[in-house]
Amino acid sequence: MAGPSDAKDSWQLVVAVTAASTIGTIPATLTGFLLGGLVDDRGFSAVEAGWMSTVEMTAVAGTAILAAPFMARLSVVPVAFCGASLALVAEFASTGIASFWLLAAARFATGIGAGLVLAAATAAAAAARDPDRLYGYVTSALMLLLGLSVAGIGLVIERWGITGGYTLLGLVFLTLMPVLGWLAHAPRKRALAVASGKLPRRPLAVLLAGTLVLGLGPGPTFALIERFGVNLGLTVERVGLFYSIAIVCGVAGCALAARSAGRWKRSRLISLGLFATGITCLSLGYTGSELGYFVSIVLCWTTYMFVYTFLLATAAVFDPSGRVGPAAIGSLMIVLGLGPTLGGFLVTWGSYLLIGWFALAICGLGALAVGLTGRSLDLATAPPIPPGSA
Repeated sequence: MAGPSDAKDSWQLVVAVTAASTIGTIPATLTGFLLGGLVDDRGFSAVEAGWMSTVEMTAVAGTAILAAPFMARLSVVPVAFCGASLALVAEFASTGIASFWLLAAARFATGIGAGLVLAAATAAAAAARDPDRLYGYVTSALMLLLGLSVAGIGLVIERWGITGGYTLLGLVFLTLMPVLGWLAHAPRKRALAVASGKLPRRPLAVLLAGTLVLGLGPGPTFALIERFGVNLGLTVERVGLFYSIAIVCGVAGCALAARSAGRWKRSRLISLGLFATGITCLSLGYTGSELGYFVSIVLCWTTYMFVYTFLLATAAVFDPSGRVGPAAIGSLMIVLGLGPTLGGFLVTWGSYLLIGWFALAICGLGALAVGLTGRSLDLATAPPIPPGSA
C-alpha cells in the first residue's frame, strides 16, 4: 500500500479539533463522578442520577447524528460556537438547580450543545489533508486532557460537591472556546466538492458495523470497570487513579494507529484491533491482583483507542464532506449508553467474568466479519475531488 500522505495539516486545526472533541465527549467520560455527586448532594436516587446521564448522552448522540447530513454545507465555526455557548450556559445553570425535571432539561441542553460541537469537530477533521495523522494527534491530546479531568473532577466534587463539578466543566468549556475559531483551518472546499457525490456504500457499511461492535462489546466492561476493581478489594480512590492513568496510556493506541496508517491494510488492522480489545476485556474477569487489574485496564484503553482512532480516520478518508463521522460517533455513543444496563443484566444473570466473555464474543465476531467482508476498506476511495478544490 502507499505510505502515509506527505500532506500536512496546521497545528491550529489539531488544537481546535482537540478542543471541540473535548467539549463534545468530556461529560460522558466523567459520568461516574457526576452521578455520585448528584446522589450525595442533590439527594437523587441512583436511578434518577442515571437518567441524567442517559438524557445528556442521548442528546449528544442524537444531535450529532441529526446534524451529520448537513455538515458538508454548514460552516463549522458558527456551529461550534453556537453549540459551545449553549453547553456553557446550561452547565453553569446546572449549578443552581435542585429540581429533577429542571436539571434534566439543563442536561439535555448541555447535550445538544456538546453534540453540535462534536459534529463540527468531526466534520472539520474529515476535511483534513491527512485524517489518519490528524486523528492520531487529536485523540492522543484528548486522552491526556480526559485523564487529567478524571483525576481532577473527583477532587473537586469531594470538596465542593456536584456544584463544583458543573462549575469546573463550565470553566473548561469557557477556556476552550476561543480556539474553536481555528476550525476554519480545515480545507473545507474539499467537503463542498464531494457533498453532492455518492458515498462508497459498502466500505462505510462495514465501517459503521465495526463502530457498533466497538461500542456494544466493551460497553458493559467500561460501564462496570470500577466494580471489577472494588471486587478485588481496591478503594474507589485507587480505582480512579488507575483509570486516569489508563486513559492517558490510551495515547499509545492512538499513536500506533497513526503510525500504522497506510502501511498495512485497514481491514486487517481494524479486525486485529477489535479482537485484541475483546481479549483485554476478558482479562479483567480473570485478574486476581491489583497489578493484574491495572495492566488489564491499561491494555483495554490502549486497544480500544487504537480501533477508535482508526475507525474515525477511515470514515474521514472515505467521506471528506464530514457526513459520516458525526453519525458514526453518535451511533457509538448510543451503543455505549447501553453498557450500564446490559452490564447489570449480565452480572445479575451471570458474573463479572461473563461480561468479559460477552466482550470477546462480540468483538471476535466483529473482527471476523471485518476480516471477511472488509476488503472494500482497502480498495475504496472517496468521491473524486474536482481540480482546484483541495
